[in-house]
Amino acid sequence: MDLFEINLTAVIQLMSFLFLLWMLKKLLYNPFFSMIEKRRQKIEGELAEAEKIRKEAEKMRKEAEKILAEATQRAQGIISKAEAEAEQIVETAKQKARIEAEKIKQEALMDIERQKQEVLQQIQNVATELAVNLAMKILKGTLDEKAKREYLIKFLREHER
Repeated sequence: MDLFEINLTAVIQLMSFLFLLWMLKKLLYNPFFSMIEKRRQKIEGELAEAEKIRKEAEKMRKEAEKILAEATQRAQGIISKAEAEAEQIVETAKQKARIEAEKIKQEALMDIERQKQEVLQQIQNVATELAVNLAMKILKGTLDEKAKREYLIKFLREHER
């Protein structure tokens, strides 16, 4: 039984097959595996770059959060200061209004007192004039001119005080 015969055709076929393998390795497998290796290195490089960018983005995010927190704190400080200043301005305005109201009140009281004194003076003048006229009418017939003058001067001196 000749399952395996070695003859020239089998050797040529074996050599042809080996030549074909060698040619495939040279022309197809080596460039293909070289290309696969380059692709693998490129992917690894891109993954390393992506990791680097991710870490940098995380660092920037933390820094941005820190800056945001500082800005929020500064803004809160500014708001608090503005509220305190506004409260102080309101209190100052109230105090000025109180002072101005007191000043107006005092001026009004002084004006009322002045007007009261003027009215009293006018009343006194009118009363004096009426008294003099009345006295003149009463004395017209009883006293002479010199006595009238003396009485009038005495009366005026008493009312001037």
